[in-house]
Amino acid sequence: MSSYGLSLVLAVVACVIGGVLGGMALARPGSASGLAGGDASPNLPDAGALAQSRAFGGLLILSHATAALFLGYQSSVGAAMAFALAMAWLGAALGRTASLLIDKASGRLNLGSLAFEVLIAVTLSLPFFNAGRLVVVRGAGMLV
Repeated sequence: MSSYGLSLVLAVVACVIGGVLGGMALARPGSASGLAGGDASPNLPDAGALAQSRAFGGLLILSHATAALFLGYQSSVGAAMAFALAMAWLGAALGRTASLLIDKASGRLNLGSLAFEVLIAVTLSLPFFNAGRLVVVRGAGMLV
């Protein structure tokens, strides 16, 4: 497998991970807001906080699914879409870094989440920086 093909596969795996995170936020919005530091009580969930968690869950599912779809069918467009998602994940990592420095919130969860966000951002940006020729299984070359 070429390095371009490998970068596409890795980016699709990163899209699946992002979509699964969105599905978890959509299906269980209370636990997602708890991980994000929401102060909603488990006994009396705030409807606005639940709606916000579900909205972000839907955003994560559809954005990552669309990028994965285009990575598979039209890889040059998918690479640009995955790069846009990578910049969103990098923005989340920068925001978390600012929180670590300003708010002194250097807990184990924040440090692990920071590493995860940076790794997802790097993985999603691989096809954009590794543009090349994708060889189709049938033997014909296809410039994408």
